[in-house]
Amino acid sequence: MPPNEQDRLAALRSYRILDTATEKDFDDLTELASAICGTPIALISLVDQDRQWFKSHKGTALTETHRNISFCAHAINNPKEMLEVPDTRTDDRFKDNPLVTGDMQVNFYAGVPLVDEQGFALGSLCVLDHQPKQLTEAQQSALKTLAAQVVTQLKLRRKLVELETAGNRIQKLNALLTTKEREAMQIIENTPMAMALHTGEDMQIRFANNMMLKAWGKNETVFGMPFNLALPELTSLDFPRTMRQVYRKGIPYHQTEERMVFKHEGVMKEFYYTYSFIPLFLPDGQVWGILNTSHNVTKMVQNRLSLERAEESLRLAVQSADLGTWYIDGSTREFTPSVRLKELFGYLPHETMSYDAAINQIVEEYRGKVLQGVEEALTLGKAYDMEYPIISHHDQQLRWVRATGKLYPPTEEGQAPFFSGTMFDITEQKKDEQRKSDFIGMVSHELKSPLTSLNGFLQMLQLKAGKAGDQFTFNTAAKSIAQVKKMTSTINGFLNAARLGSGKIQLHKQKFLLNDLISESINDALLSQETHFFHYPPCREVEIEADRDKIGNVISNLLSNAVKYSPGANQVEVNCLIEKGQAKVCVTDHGMGITPEDQNKLFDRFFRVQSMETRHISGHGIGLYLCAEIIQAHGGQIGLQSQPGEGSTFWFSLPVVSQ
Repeated sequence: MPPNEQDRLAALRSYRILDTATEKDFDDLTELASAICGTPIALISLVDQDRQWFKSHKGTALTETHRNISFCAHAINNPKEMLEVPDTRTDDRFKDNPLVTGDMQVNFYAGVPLVDEQGFALGSLCVLDHQPKQLTEAQQSALKTLAAQVVTQLKLRRKLVELETAGNRIQKLNALLTTKEREAMQIIENTPMAMALHTGEDMQIRFANNMMLKAWGKNETVFGMPFNLALPELTSLDFPRTMRQVYRKGIPYHQTEERMVFKHEGVMKEFYYTYSFIPLFLPDGQVWGILNTSHNVTKMVQNRLSLERAEESLRLAVQSADLGTWYIDGSTREFTPSVRLKELFGYLPHETMSYDAAINQIVEEYRGKVLQGVEEALTLGKAYDMEYPIISHHDQQLRWVRATGKLYPPTEEGQAPFFSGTMFDITEQKKDEQRKSDFIGMVSHELKSPLTSLNGFLQMLQLKAGKAGDQFTFNTAAKSIAQVKKMTSTINGFLNAARLGSGKIQLHKQKFLLNDLISESINDALLSQETHFFHYPPCREVEIEADRDKIGNVISNLLSNAVKYSPGANQVEVNCLIEKGQAKVCVTDHGMGITPEDQNKLFDRFFRVQSMETRHISGHGIGLYLCAEIIQAHGGQIGLQSQPGEGSTFWFSLPVVSQ
């Protein structure tokens, strides 16, 4: 019982409607509710003190039931919400109800409370079915609209009674009927779906709301016309024959996502529609019309088809590229490998390969980095791009692979993010790189011996010229020695690059003063060029433990680059700073600068900046690559700051032993 039961009953009885005769106004609304919701039963139920009485009952002969077994008695307890019971057999409130277990077999119920202007729930407009189901959002909205119309009819009826006592019943009745017809049309017009009403064998268009007229590409001039004359472009789609079958047999017809191609507003277009033809019955069971409802689902279907085509194209691309793929659930960490991924790790297609098993196939030296990369991708969303060797499960063969992936956000509410990517075999690529490195190393090694001899001969020539006072020969020999030294440095660079590629580079660490090494490198740079001078305020004496020759190569390379890439300037600044236990060396030029795009690739092997300013500058693209590898091998850092047209500052930092 609602807490305001006595006031509610008083409000109900004020309408003087209980136990009155059936009225077409109310029967039309239950007929429309049954048609829209697709249920055999629709009722306008008014809840009295001990019973529920049906002002209109579509699909049942019952006119009332006891309140104790009433569904609507539950609905009125929450006047602001629609009560929907998808399956009464599983609902503790109703599973033992005689209306559920008895001959009536009510297995579905949906009721909208009939609330008057004072907030009293008088009863409900409800629909029932013998099968469990659930109303769509459009059906729920339409049922609520119809319930509001029932309340309007109740109020109109009460006013009619009041007017009748005042002697103005006939005059007011005509006005109210006009209002009722207008409001009925408003219900159909504002229902959130395309709707039309057809009557007769020729499917005459009695009415269509704006949504349906827009779907047809027509206007109100089609009202009153037979379907095949009003819409000849749809006649070829067999609609008239289908609607006549519904009209004759009284059996509803439904289609879901049906493809249609017809001329719409003079242009041939493709559409997808979900639609229904629902027969409307007179009290004697005769069909008097057809309710035509439809939903335009073209965009939804086309988007789904586009997604399916894109997924198929991606699948074919992955298959053609011989890529392995994987999927890791961001919440459960469940690992799903493709057949090709299993093959890369040496598993047969039918064998199970867990995430832990795949990790164990990775060479131990790289395993920790891979685990860290996967974890950072899953927890931080970082991009994942790694190369590493694996040992095949069955044949124990070494294979190099490259894996790329990323964390994808959930596509549906409640779904966890997932980590997915691809993997491909780069074993041959690695072998080619090794062969190149071996060749470079071999050629570089073979060139060092004749250069060493040439350097010795030039030194002897310089010494002899000095004793003889031959200044020209002495200077020429000095310049030749400088060029030989430059050539030797280049060959050493190639040799170091080859050693880095094969993992054979070795560091011979010793303790030395960084200030002394910087001064020596600057003095050597002054001998090999005459265009620039170096401004170096010596830093405090700090001792580092590193490979002196290789750190010297790094400093020399940065000084040489500063000169080469600032041809319009004549000064290079060198600074040494001590920051948080690190010695930081900076080399600054005032040259052409480097674009942000090139800065990201500057330390890659064989990369050279390509521009009009650099086309005449010689180089092989290994100097900065070697610098980065050497500094990183010492546990240090290297980087740069640059602005195009303003110059660049290259820096590296190493741990300090003492200062």
